[in-house]
Amino acid sequence: MNADAEKIPSPLIGILGDIFSEFYTHAEINRVFTYADAPGDPPDGNKIQKTVDWLRRVNKQSGAPLLVLGFLLEGILEKEPFDTADAAPWDQDEPEWSVKLRKDQERIHSMLGKVGLLYSIGGHIGVSSGTATATLREMIDAGGLGAIQIEMDRALKQVESDPNAAAHYAGNILEATLKAYLIKKCIPFNDQADTLNRLWELVRDSIGINPKDLESKDLKKIASGLNSIVDGTMYLRNKKSGAHGRTEEQFEANALRPRHARLVIHSAHTLAAYVLECLAEK
Repeated sequence: MNADAEKIPSPLIGILGDIFSEFYTHAEINRVFTYADAPGDPPDGNKIQKTVDWLRRVNKQSGAPLLVLGFLLEGILEKEPFDTADAAPWDQDEPEWSVKLRKDQERIHSMLGKVGLLYSIGGHIGVSSGTATATLREMIDAGGLGAIQIEMDRALKQVESDPNAAAHYAGNILEATLKAYLIKKCIPFNDQADTLNRLWELVRDSIGINPKDLESKDLKKIASGLNSIVDGTMYLRNKKSGAHGRTEEQFEANALRPRHARLVIHSAHTLAAYVLECLAEK
């Protein structure tokens, strides 16, 4: 990624000014930007101007503007809209705040796509041409196991230079594989909101390898192991690869070693291959 590609694009800055001004108070904007390690003190002006000026400052002064952007978007893109399943039978109408939240989330995702970026759970921003699960999903759908092997090999090439990125990429590939299965099987899922765990639950139930439904103790153990692969991969992708630590000591605590990244990659590859083999058989 070149230096320009690492900047927060101007069109995105514009809509975030509008959305942040309606979503947050002045104090909340200050708190969110501080959490994201945005440089400097809060700028003067109204909420729109404050947000825009601070994002522009991030582009000029931060060593990793997209990392800051990911943390800034976390609170909005990962907030759950109203779910009628949790509401009383007489209160099924979606409240205004939830309708507004969905529209804001759609605006952000749409603009990210237009400028070639992709948000993934945990506050991560990737370049859609290289790591978007939608692109990977198309490749997997077309190439099957061969495509998985190619993408996993690419992840392995990053192990020594950037083990955190390699582990994150392996998680994206596993996510793309699960979504490819669900699409082929016409099983509904939320492309933006469903976590890796949720996607696996849907695939697992379709395949018939839910531990609680298996009688064989040995198969139960293996199936539980697959659940652990997904849990661990999601945890490492969401918590470790984003380097949430704010001090050098915290950063070191969150850093993966190459051997850990290889474990994530090989585990994700094994599960992805199994899912695609099940898809080919049915």
